[in-house]
Amino acid sequence: MSFITFIYKVGKTSNTYYGKYCVSYISDDHDGLDNEVKNSVIKGLNEYRKQNNIPKLKTKIIIGIMSFSSNNIIPTYSTSNEIKCFDFYRSYDNKIYINGKLI
Repeated sequence: MSFITFIYKVGKTSNTYYGKYCVSYISDDHDGLDNEVKNSVIKGLNEYRKQNNIPKLKTKIIIGIMSFSSNNIIPTYSTSNEIKCFDFYRSYDNKIYINGKLI
């Protein structure tokens, strides 16, 4: 299991949000870790917006990678308590949480 910890900005706002993207595998020939998580973030944010009757995002999302961890290097286990600490969280079973709540 691997995970990517990142920050992201939506549009021209100065707000910075925090995210964690957990997956079982990340290929060595990716197009950048930021691009690996970007589609999931957009999908999750748009689903959240849909549930709250907010229009889909029409603005740019910028991802900044803070760290990448693989269990090939170090143990990566964390409890589910950490989900509430992130603005965006994609779990190993592909569930997406926004502000600690499952969408």
